[in-house]
Amino acid sequence: AHHDAATATCAMAPTTGCASHWQQWKPWLIKNFLVLGFLFAITLALVWPLPGRELGSPKAGDFPITQTICIVVIFFISGVTLKTADIKNALSARAALVYGIVTILVVTPMLGFAIVQIPFEPPQFRYGLALFACVPTTLTSGVTLVTSAMGNGALALMLTVTTNILGVFTVPFILNAVLTSAPGGNDSGEAENSNAMVDAAAALLLKLVISIIIPMAVGKLVRENVPSAPRFTAKYKVELGLLNNASLVAIVWMSVSKSRGQLVGASAASIVIIVCAGVLFHLLLLCLNWTMTTPVLKLPEFERRAVLLMTSQKTLPVAVTVISYLDEQKWGAHGLIAIPCIVGHVTQLFIDAFIASRWAAATVKANELTAARTDGLATAEQGSGSKQ
Repeated sequence: AHHDAATATCAMAPTTGCASHWQQWKPWLIKNFLVLGFLFAITLALVWPLPGRELGSPKAGDFPITQTICIVVIFFISGVTLKTADIKNALSARAALVYGIVTILVVTPMLGFAIVQIPFEPPQFRYGLALFACVPTTLTSGVTLVTSAMGNGALALMLTVTTNILGVFTVPFILNAVLTSAPGGNDSGEAENSNAMVDAAAALLLKLVISIIIPMAVGKLVRENVPSAPRFTAKYKVELGLLNNASLVAIVWMSVSKSRGQLVGASAASIVIIVCAGVLFHLLLLCLNWTMTTPVLKLPEFERRAVLLMTSQKTLPVAVTVISYLDEQKWGAHGLIAIPCIVGHVTQLFIDAFIASRWAAATVKANELTAARTDGLATAEQGSGSKQ
């Protein structure tokens, strides 16, 4: 019996060890799922592009079937997890809200006209970074970072919802103007090109309404009309977030798999240059928005943190959605156009996570000092009272 117990203990030891390691690494893997997913997807697409290429090829009309399913999943989850109360709480910060919306949808997209003139090679890199400048703010990571930075999370959520809904109607027209201003973008007569631009923007608008607005609206209706939906989303918040990110990774995997030949043909120098450009682009947005929110508008700190981060970030899901609907014969391989967007997204995650952690640490320290000062005053008052 003693021998059997020892054998059982030995047999269970590896399992217990694996479980212990999994519990230790699980939070880190969940936190970095998106970045790790991108690394895996791009590596798989470069080493073995066939599965991603075949899965991403079938179309129903102008809609790539698998990519569209992934897009619908992303925005349905965004709708079903959207809380009405959070939106209402943000409406009080009007100045911050107006500045954020105008900056995200109008001011930062204007940088696309300058970016698209930069002679990146291949040209798809300039299109990708310019497109990234045109899209609205992040869907989930921005709100998460603002909350962790102890900023106004409700305001961040309001900026996310408002700009991503309005962006469906503004991005197609601004993006078409940006792309056709690129060298070689206006390759036909001015009147003919103007008509083509309007037609292309209208077609893209229709696709974004079908793949973004409708799934998000359906998700929100489910949340409001199905009693168990709020409990379900609260209980499975992590799993829904992972499904959301996995759908985004799948879109990138299929896009890069289809563009593997062109990507491998790009020089290492051009990859390094576009990575540096992505970093500089985000730092530029941070500097511009810090100037406006701090010395100019002098927003309250709680609001300033939310506006500064949200106006400096761009959404990868919308960018990838728009890319999937671009004409590859005119603008080139979708996978190449997606690379600057991925670089920009990962860059802003790391830089803003560092900023958020510094803000959070400063807030905790300030709260501790305030608490210590309050305790000191209370002690002093008690001392003077006892003397009397």
